[in-house]
Amino acid sequence: MTGEPQKSLAGYKSKVHEAGEFENPNEGKTPLNDSDEYVLRLTEFPHVKTFPQIKEKKDGSRVTIQVDKAICVFEDEASHNIVTAFFRVDSLNFSEDEAFESGIVRFFKKIKAPLPETGDIEWGNHFLVGMRFRGRVVVGKDDKKAPNGKYFLDVPTCRPILPSDKNDGTATTPKPDASLANALLLAKGAKTHQEAMDKLQSAGAPKEIVMALFQANLDGKVTFPI
Repeated sequence: MTGEPQKSLAGYKSKVHEAGEFENPNEGKTPLNDSDEYVLRLTEFPHVKTFPQIKEKKDGSRVTIQVDKAICVFEDEASHNIVTAFFRVDSLNFSEDEAFESGIVRFFKKIKAPLPETGDIEWGNHFLVGMRFRGRVVVGKDDKKAPNGKYFLDVPTCRPILPSDKNDGTATTPKPDASLANALLLAKGAKTHQEAMDKLQSAGAPKEIVMALFQANLDGKVTFPI
């Protein structure tokens, strides 16, 4: 990564189509492994950065293209280790075959909050600071293939949090009753989760109300139309 300016993913619209040295934030924390499952929380709204990427053409030749990726920072709630994910957002592919599906599409599908397959995507309705889910990590390795204390999200292992993970008293967990009732009132008439989130955004709903609806939808507690 270089010192190039980053832009917020807020307001970034993705069209739907058929490295420097920094202090390691995980130093001194309990190491993670690639076998255990962790409860992960989004710590900040993702930023977008342009990266070069090699693309192989149909004739076998290769070209370098520029792609926009969302840099997502998650935290393991138990150890406070930082887990990173890089999702391409300038062009998305939806497919029944995961091999051809965009990573960010697969991620939201895995946590049971699928993205809309048509039109532009308003990422502020999908990436909510404090959102929680379960998943495993890929352990980073150094040049000698030894763990280097860096962790990356293992997207295929992601899934919604368990009932035992909910309402655990942390500051990031929304109060469900009043907040959800207000969210349902503001989103009344919405036919889909995306439309409901759009209504909350238009109404300028506070974070706790948005989070209440988002989490209730993940938990299967919201039926549409509202």
